[in-house]
Amino acid sequence: MPTSIELLRRVPEDRFHQIVLSSPKKFREEVFRRAGIKNKGGGAFSLTSNAKTEVRSQRLYAALQEETEVTPEIAAELIRNYLYTRRDLLAEALDYFQVPHDHGLTNDDLDFMADLAVDKAQRLEELLKRKHDPVDVELYLDFMNIKRT
Repeated sequence: MPTSIELLRRVPEDRFHQIVLSSPKKFREEVFRRAGIKNKGGGAFSLTSNAKTEVRSQRLYAALQEETEVTPEIAAELIRNYLYTRRDLLAEALDYFQVPHDHGLTNDDLDFMADLAVDKAQRLEELLKRKHDPVDVELYLDFMNIKRT
């Protein structure tokens, strides 16, 4: 299965920007700092902070494509933060497995998903893609190590 870093490399650049924005600002800034991506110009209350964040996320995306040193833990946290904003998708997947949850969040062990039969995984993928963005569905399934082929 792909690593978290590989998953981030595969998403389209505009989705990567959404993934970065879904994380808390303090965490985002730490990711940018560790990747050596500086915030150029303006103060903290600049009117163009969203544009700056987009430029910085584009630089981070480009750096990831070139094997930048972002740890797997940071990559996984970026994905977790993004998937947290897709709780309808999470809830539907947990409903499919009849796992109790609070709108997509659960404390139950989900390791069983990695050993799921391929046909059941493919049915889940089809079900989720009917209602959710295919990029999000693939990111979720791959992040959860659900094999579909």
